[in-house]
Formats: sequence, C-alpha cells, structure tokens
Amino acid sequence: MLRYKRIVSDLLEENIYILSDENKDSIIIDPGLGFHHINDYIEENDLKPIAILATHAHIDHIASAEECQRKYSIPIYMCKEDSLLIENYEKLAGFWKVEARKPKITNWIDKNETEIKINNFEFRCFFNPGHSPGCMSFEIDNTIFCGDLIFKGSIGRTDLPASSPLDMEKSLESFVNSFDIDSILCTGHGDETSLGQELKTNPFLMKYAR
Repeated sequence: MLRYKRIVSDLLEENIYILSDENKDSIIIDPGLGFHHINDYIEENDLKPIAILATHAHIDHIASAEECQRKYSIPIYMCKEDSLLIENYEKLAGFWKVEARKPKITNWIDKNETEIKINNFEFRCFFNPGHSPGCMSFEIDNTIFCGDLIFKGSIGRTDLPASSPLDMEKSLESFVNSFDIDSILCTGHGDETSLGQELKTNPFLMKYAR
C-alpha cells in the first residue's frame, strides 16, 4: 500500500513529499532545503530511495536535489521546459542566499508525456505551466502532487521571471477538468486539500465549479 510523508522544508515552508510502497522503495518529490530532514525520515523507516520527481525547478523545491542524488545515487525527473531555470541555478541560489549545488537532471520529461513508471510507481503526468514554464503535476492513487499550481485557498504566483498569467489561467481550467473532484491535492506549500473543496472555496477556482 502506498504511503506518503510531508516534510516542511527550511526555505519558504515548501512541502517535501516522500512516497513509499510495501517494498520500502521510495520516491522523493520536490526535495527542498533541508536534506537532514529527508535523510532522517528515510533512515528511520529503512526506505530505499529510487528517484526524485520535481514539479518544477524553483530553488525552494529542489535545493536538496543534488545532495539526495549524490547520497542515494538516484535519477531526477523534471520537465524539460524548465531547463533554462536549471541553467541559471547558481544565480537563483545566490539570490536566496542558499548554498546548494546544481542537480544533474538525468531524466527530462517531455511536456506531452502523460505517464511515468518507476518500478512499482505509476504516475499520471500533467503539464501545467504558468508558475514556471515547466510546471508539472503527478497523480498516483487519486492523490495529486501539484507543486505550486494550486494551494489551499490560492494559486501559485505568476509575477516571477518566466511566469505567465495567461498560461496559468489555461492550466487551471484544464487541470480542474482532468481530475475527479475527490482527488487529494498535495500542494507545494501549506496544507493538503481536495479538488472539490477548492472548487467550492478557492476564489481562483470557483468559476470552474461543476
């Protein structure tokens, strides 16, 4: 049975998620700043990391990616539309005064890719640009790891370099029509919620209520 743990990172209270199955294989989603938090949970639960999934390339979501990659010898999956952000990783890290090495993205995801299978983990992929050019959500077992697309009561910023309000609007409309309303949303910041709840109460999504 799949389980997941949410860990709040040390930069901008970003959410790190660690998924694990009955074999103790685990996938790290959005390893933000705070490698020790990640490693402590993995060692305490005797987990075996097999991959990293990044919803997008902003520093608060991948500050520990290189350290995880080096420690566990695992691949990193990310949408290739965010490659420019990776190329400017050191500059972004300096802006946030974060000491973190640039990760090597071993598996670039095409924006049209709809599924990823990693061992026993089968994810449905959804391309939702706006917050960044390569934002993606990953759905597994009716749980969606949506990064900074949707928050409880809000949505991701679109006033950042390479963000696009127009793309965000298109992504939100497409997203809410692509998943069941009882889907759980594991957001990039803040508490988890459900798509149905956000369609009822989130001012940015209420117009899409069905």
